[in-house]
Amino acid sequence: MLSRLHRRAEALDEACLRAWGHPHDHRVQQELLNALEWDASLRADHARPVIRDRFKQVRDHSADLAGRIRGSANNPDGAVHAITHGAGTLRRSLAALKHALENRHKEPRPD
Repeated sequence: MLSRLHRRAEALDEACLRAWGHPHDHRVQQELLNALEWDASLRADHARPVIRDRFKQVRDHSADLAGRIRGSANNPDGAVHAITHGAGTLRRSLAALKHALENRHKEPRPD
């Protein structure tokens, strides 16, 4: 499950990068919106607390960014602004999640 979560985080990070590089491209915006949707079956309930916290952060940032992009559907400049400002925050959260996932075996598990 955690490897699936890691792959999903990587794919979302790539979508953020593409949208950040091409914020005016409607097709790329739609791709990002699709990537921002998290499958309900993808959960971190049994992961370490640090992974659960990072996962919650990423999901919250994803939902916030998706809402801001959708909310600016009638304002293309608003969508561009949401992407250029929101993608950076989301990418930082994704980096923290990926780091926690990559180092999950290096940290001692609390008893």
